[in-house]
Amino acid sequence: MLIHISACQSSNPVTEKDLEQPTKEELDSRLTLNNATLEQADAKGQTLWKIQVNKANYSKDKKVAQLEKVKGNLYQDGKVVLYVSANKGTIEDNGKKIFLRENITATDPRNGIVIRGDEVEWRPEDNILMIRNNLKGIHTKLQATAKEGRYHTKQERLELVGDILATVKEPPLQIKTNYLSWDVKNQFISGDQPINIVRFKDKTITDQLSAKKVIVSLKDGVATLQNEVQYKSFDPPIQIATNEISWNYKARLIGANTPVEIFQYKDKITVTGNRAHVDLNNKMTILSEGVQSINQSSPSKLYSNQLIWNMATQMVEASGNVIYEQAKPKMNFTGEKAVGIIKDNSLILNGNNNDRVVTEIYPEEKK
Repeated sequence: MLIHISACQSSNPVTEKDLEQPTKEELDSRLTLNNATLEQADAKGQTLWKIQVNKANYSKDKKVAQLEKVKGNLYQDGKVVLYVSANKGTIEDNGKKIFLRENITATDPRNGIVIRGDEVEWRPEDNILMIRNNLKGIHTKLQATAKEGRYHTKQERLELVGDILATVKEPPLQIKTNYLSWDVKNQFISGDQPINIVRFKDKTITDQLSAKKVIVSLKDGVATLQNEVQYKSFDPPIQIATNEISWNYKARLIGANTPVEIFQYKDKITVTGNRAHVDLNNKMTILSEGVQSINQSSPSKLYSNQLIWNMATQMVEASGNVIYEQAKPKMNFTGEKAVGIIKDNSLILNGNNNDRVVTEIYPEEKK
């Protein structure tokens, strides 16, 4: 360890007692360094850390040092990976561990993330910065708070654990969960714990989501949500339930390649299919493969291979093996194509060159 010490001379007169040589035990028990630079290197001679302190008080065995006003650099493979500062600190285990406390800031110059917390532990041999109590990560793309976490300096990845609140800046997203892995270098966040996401526009909520697994590309503005996905849009007023979706949260585009249910809760219309593409901004939905739409207000069902649904006008265009069933009066239609409005049970059915529209009307039973 290299130690640079600077000190000020005293103006008090020197006494005979001052000239007495202290014993070795006295020196060992009161080693204090002022305005010192401390440095630790590995077996290959590469610097692990280098810090400046206002004061360092060493224990008798020199294995522990109490630090005041800490400022310095943490290294990896000979390069700075973190600039750190704190009011207090401790060096333990011959420099293998550094603890920082009070007013802590750690900045990675490679990606610009700033990490804060009440207590930090640096393990240079493991390339891990452990943050305990009130973790806060700040970046141009994302800000996040959590109970604790770890920053892996080799991967430039921050793990957040417990009571996480993460905020994406553009467009504004608020994420709540109990575990997130933040790949700062590649601009990804992911988690495998139940998660809730809220999207805002001008401080007004536009969308709410929940799932059990998520991967978000902050660079592309696309999130993949899996396992019991629930999506609610306020404009248009729909709810989506499926097992996996791809969500472009900038353009409000949703893609689903697994069975999906869409519920228009204002008019009580439910549409299901095996695939779906939803454009919420333009209020258009395309469903395919085994499509079924149900009007709960005035009971009717429409089956088709594909359905194009204008959620603003409630106009639908169904194509491919179309079947329409109506409760009152009870009747069935089959054809190749249907155009109309589901909520009004107002449809025009067309056949093709080979097949005409088939209509079945069931007379009401006399009571």
